[in-house]
Order: sequence, then structure tokens, then C-alpha cells
Amino acid sequence: MHLCRWVVYRCAVAVLILMVPGLSGTASAQTSDEDKVNFVWAFEALVAEGNVTKQVPIKEDMKLKTGDQLKMFVELRKPCFVYVIHHGARGEIQRLFPYDIQQFTTDYQTSKIYEIPPNDGWFRINEQAGLETFYLVASAQRLTDLEQLLATYATTPPAEQPLAVTNILAELRNLLKQHRSSVKPGRPVPIAGNMRKGIEGVEITAPQFYIETFTIEHR
Repeated sequence: MHLCRWVVYRCAVAVLILMVPGLSGTASAQTSDEDKVNFVWAFEALVAEGNVTKQVPIKEDMKLKTGDQLKMFVELRKPCFVYVIHHGARGEIQRLFPYDIQQFTTDYQTSKIYEIPPNDGWFRINEQAGLETFYLVASAQRLTDLEQLLATYATTPPAEQPLAVTNILAELRNLLKQHRSSVKPGRPVPIAGNMRKGIEGVEITAPQFYIETFTIEHR
């Protein structure tokens, strides 16, 4: 991942999805409690201040520097499908979560903390200039069209990857355009009460679908 000194811009959308031709994971306008998206999300940074390194939550307009590190956390409160996708400064696409698509059927539980990257890994900010975007997408139904586009990109020869990237970004833009309903900020909560790590996430609840983007502008 190629990251540098940056500022974060955010856009969040929560919607009740209507039946839309060609969009996988759509549902009717009547939403039951079981159909709601409900999860906790945290986006953290390790920043150096003198000789001290602190773990702090990512906030809008927050400035970081080369050498700082990033990490994300997801905790499901209800069964739903959460995707985290990174579009890098060099045009590359990477699915950060789930770690692999089979995870949805093998290791996908409520009240469990999923770290991105997993275990003790962190993304480190380097000197690569450009724009980076993280897409946080959640749906009550699996987004199989998006999954297929990501799978196609992963097996596409480098010379043909720009077209595959264009198709993925078009799908994400369509999701944003089709669901332009505002969403209130989530309720701050500790992730699984994990005070040892000091992680305070945001509980997100939405009918059927949620999408948020974090755009990183390199300086």
C-alpha cells in the first residue's frame, strides 16, 4: 500500500435499497429488523509524537506523516456482509476485507473483532504521492456482482488491469449514486469492550445498505 502525508475526507450513505435491476444483494422496500446492517467500525493510526507513539482514531482533516501507521477493525453486531476495498495511488485495487471470499462461510461471526490487516499488522505510510481511497461497504445481502469484479481483477494480466479497475470503480460509484440518503454519525462504542487495545469504534446501523469512503490526499 502506497501512502504518504495526507488528509482524510469522508462521505457516508445509509439507505433502504429498493429493487434495482442488475444490482446484486437488493431487497424490497419493507425492511425487517433482521435485514438491518449493524456493525462496529474503527479506523486507527499509530502516530509518533517525539519519542512517544500513540494510537489515535482517524478523524476528518487529520494530517499524518511518513512512517505513521494505519489499521481498521470490524465487529459485527448483526449478520451482514462488510467489504473494505482500497484504491491505491498507482491505480491498483485491493480487497482488504474479507481476507478472502470464503471467509463469509468459514470464519464470519458476530461479536468477534476482525483486524485489517489481520493479527498485529499495520499499514505504513510511505512517500508515494497521489490519491488513496478506502471504501467501507456493508449490505444485508452479499454483493455478488462486486465480488465477481474483484475476483476478475485479481486474475487479470497487468496490461488489462486498468479496465478491470474501471469496472470496479463504476460499480462502487453506482452504489453511491443510487443511494443518496444521509446518515447520522454512529454511536461511539468500545469494540467488544476491548479496553486493553483502547479501541473506540463507531456503531453503524442502517436499513439494508451502508457505504462510506475515506479519501486520502497526499501532500
